Amino acid sequence: MTCERCNGLMVREQICDLQGQSSSLCIDGYRCLLCGDLVDALIREHRKRSTHSSDSIVRTSPHRPPLVTA
Repeated sequence: MTCERCNGLMVREQICDLQGQSSSLCIDGYRCLLCGDLVDALIREHRKRSTHSSDSIVRTSPHRPPLVTA
């Protein structure tokens, strides 16, 4: 599996909630060895939903000129 951010190698990892904020303390997920991005089933589902909903949005913002450094 490759990372969506940097195309690095994703490895399986057990992600544990040490502060007890969620109902289950540990879940299975993936971590990128290059950038450290964490992905689990819930994150993948939310990303899939957001990409499907943004497909229907028409971008009407005016073109902005590139910034020039002085």
